[in-house]
This record gives sequence, C-alpha cells and structure tokens, in this order.
Amino acid sequence: MKMREWTTVDVLRHARHDWLNKVQLIKGYASLNKMEKVKNIVEDIIREAQQESKLSNLHRSEFAELLLTYNWEGHTVQIAYEILDVDRNALPDDGELTGWMNHFLAAVEDAADPNGDNRLYLSVSTLPSGARFFFEFSGTIKKRGLLAGFLENDCPGMNVIHAYPASAFPVEIIFPKA
Repeated sequence: MKMREWTTVDVLRHARHDWLNKVQLIKGYASLNKMEKVKNIVEDIIREAQQESKLSNLHRSEFAELLLTYNWEGHTVQIAYEILDVDRNALPDDGELTGWMNHFLAAVEDAADPNGDNRLYLSVSTLPSGARFFFEFSGTIKKRGLLAGFLENDCPGMNVIHAYPASAFPVEIIFPKA
C-alpha cells in the first residue's frame, strides 16, 4: 500500500471538512439544548488533539502521516489510535515502522469484509523489551487465514502475542529494541 502524496491544499481540505462536521454537531446539539452532548463532543475533540500531538511528538513523520490521514481515504477498515507512554528511542525507525504498518494494514484490509463495519484500534507504548503495538479489530473477517499467515510470516524478529484472526481479535506486536 503506497502512501498518497498529500498537498497542503489536500490536508487543509480534509482538516476543514472534519472540523466543519464537528462544529455542525456541536451547533445541532446546542440548538436542541443538549449540553451534555456538546460537552462530550468537545471532550472528544480535546482528546483527539492531544493524541495527534503525542503522535507528532514521536518524531516519526511518515508513521504519523499514515495514521493521521488513513481514514480520509475509502478504506475497508477505519482506524483509531492512542499513544500511551512512549520512549521514542525504543521505536523502530520511521521507514521500517511505516513500511511494516502499511503491510499490516493492507493484510487487515484484504482479510476484512468490504461491506462490514470494520474498526481497528491501535495503542502504542514501550516496554523494557521494546515498542509495543496493540491492535484490536472489530468487524467481519472474510479471509481468516490471510491475516494469520501475515502474522506468522511477515513479523520476523518480532514477538507476536494473542493473534486470533476471527471476527474480533486482539494482536500484540513487540518490536524488540535494536
């Protein structure tokens, strides 16, 4: 899966679209006097901005671009991420990490039912042994063996834990420290 080259105008157009959707939700709930809903949306916006900041502070620009822009295109799977306590020095280099992530996402996309409501949650943290990437998928898998094969064959030197390719599954990948 090749990353798209985003122009400044492309990025601004997508960001503006996302913000307008959020502002319209706030405006709609405010006009209905549903202030608890407004408060929840504002809290979600703050949480999302904090996560984008943490992602940007990893100093892995290609990886950050991949996660920040992934949902802007018509993918079978929508992703969400959370950056926990991360020592960026324990992460793989940007090219290696982004390349692996592109291959992993392509495998998940190929395995998922294109008509399903497919969501992939990623949390990133570090352990004394290396960088921890925990994925949790919910949706419909149509090709169970494809993802299992990827996890067995395309994760050399990585510790793959809890790989259960089914309708919902967790996968934990540990990139060992270099």
